[in-house]
Amino acid sequence: MNILSAEQEVARLVARAKRDKEEAKDHRDNGDIAAAVTVLEETVKALGASPLAAGLETVTVPSKPMRDLAVQLADCLGMLGGNYRRQGRFKEAQAAFERGRVYEDLPSLEVLSSYNLINAITLPIESDAQAWEAQRPFIEKAVSALSRQVLGERRSDRWAWADLAQCQLLLGDQAGALQSYGRVRDLGDEDTVASVIAVLERLGNAAPALKSRVNAAITYLTN
Repeated sequence: MNILSAEQEVARLVARAKRDKEEAKDHRDNGDIAAAVTVLEETVKALGASPLAAGLETVTVPSKPMRDLAVQLADCLGMLGGNYRRQGRFKEAQAAFERGRVYEDLPSLEVLSSYNLINAITLPIESDAQAWEAQRPFIEKAVSALSRQVLGERRSDRWAWADLAQCQLLLGDQAGALQSYGRVRDLGDEDTVASVIAVLERLGNAAPALKSRVNAAITYLTN
């Protein structure tokens, strides 16, 4: 397949991925997680089979079709990981998140999301109270990626700031975390804050060593 044909194929795959994600969301909302997983597995397989998918992790100057492909791969892998987690398939969920975070982590691909970055870190912590120390190198990389994103197109995205704050908190950067949580509070609403607090409470319960940091962040968010 020549480059032009490959790029035309990516356009078709991107359109398919967008349709499939909506179908998967409908299945999830109707409680049919297995059907959502089936759709997303097939979508990820199709996206990954594109000739332009090969080497995405190492390309230094990707074309726009390659960046578009990376965006859809990251999004579909994040959704797939989330649905695996709902099924209790934590190993598969972790694998999906780890694969997806590669695309979110690379500046050249310009993937403006952090769902995989964060969930690849928090899922092990929620399963093992000691895992957060082993996650430090990945947390530091996530902070770097998120700091770049919030200085750019995600500067007004409350969820980007929430993800950054969570990573800063995990690293022990209390001042930075509270500053980022302040942005979450400014940009979001009561539902946003409630959602962030629920995530913090889950982390604190999973890893007692983080409890004091978590409580300080919750106090800050609620005052």
